Amino acid sequence: MALDLRAKKLADLILDYSIKLKKGDRLLLQYDPAFMDYGEILAKDAKERGASVRHDCLTWNPDFLRNLLMREGYGHWDDDRERRIDLASWCNTRILVDAQEDLDYAKGIPLSRVSEFTTKVIAPYKNVLYREKNGKEVVRWNICAYPSKAQAKLAVMNYKKYSDLVFSSCLRDWTKLESDMQKIKACFDHSKLVEINDAKGNHVQFSLASRAGNVSSATHNMPGGEVFYGPEEDSIEGKIYFAIPSLRDGQLIRGVTLEFRKGEVVSYSAEENQAFLDSTLNNVRGSKRVGEFGIGCNYGIFQASGNLILDEKIGGTIHLALGKSISTDINDGGGKSDGDTHWDLVCDLRPTASSKGGNIYVDGKLVQSKGMWMKNIN
Repeated sequence: MALDLRAKKLADLILDYSIKLKKGDRLLLQYDPAFMDYGEILAKDAKERGASVRHDCLTWNPDFLRNLLMREGYGHWDDDRERRIDLASWCNTRILVDAQEDLDYAKGIPLSRVSEFTTKVIAPYKNVLYREKNGKEVVRWNICAYPSKAQAKLAVMNYKKYSDLVFSSCLRDWTKLESDMQKIKACFDHSKLVEINDAKGNHVQFSLASRAGNVSSATHNMPGGEVFYGPEEDSIEGKIYFAIPSLRDGQLIRGVTLEFRKGEVVSYSAEENQAFLDSTLNNVRGSKRVGEFGIGCNYGIFQASGNLILDEKIGGTIHLALGKSISTDINDGGGKSDGDTHWDLVCDLRPTASSKGGNIYVDGKLVQSKGMWMKNIN
């Protein structure tokens, strides 16, 4: 299949805008080998800018991941953990192409092994990758969406429509969108009470009184388009329903409902794949606490697809991440929650054929209704 001409534009945007690649940088490229052609474009363009490049086609390789998860014996994952840590230690810039052609690579593998792998391999690797020095991240990183046939199938779209979704969400005027999101950030910063009524009539609330947000305009994620916070950890109360499906660790889960008391999940359910939800919340450290509250602001994403990097940015949605907070200051989107995961679940506040949508209130004032912002929210 011929490479989409928009792919080159996207590569340039990521290298120049997202990670601001410069001469002498050490770039780690991670991708499913099915997307080697796009990896080669990124590598070629990076080298032209004077960067050195290392390719990692294992970390995101579905066949390799499945075989890895099935390994038995003492120390069976040690070599892969050290391989990942070596790559993370070497780089000061990193791009992960978030596309796969086998979304079911973990099918049939005991969920306890997936949870164990998260704790023993992924968590220590990410601790190195996202390391800080003097309060700043050492590695300038970006996770970028890219079209795949498997993800198009999951989204119930043909490949062309899914490609249009991906590129329309990414190839935007990020300077203007960032300006618009700064206004939304100003509305939520240091608010004493945020209340969300979801499309099913549930209510959840929390405080941002000691917190300020971060505007994500395609630096860490491509596409960008969210404002995120670390909510006050013990302030989260109530119930919320996440209508948009979530694909994580090769597992698809739908219709999650969570109930919180004093910041912790006290009851939960899923309409599909309850076993994965059980395994995660009962086995992965920190997964019953919320590390992030995010507000989707990218109205260029025209429908949910099951691909989190797109879905969490949809204008008219919010998301809560279970587990670890973003590792920035509490006045820059960060929080104090710790854990071995960061799992975003997306709540759609837009009206559908079966619901009237939801609302967001900030300190008692209605600021968003049915997925659309009210005038003069500040």
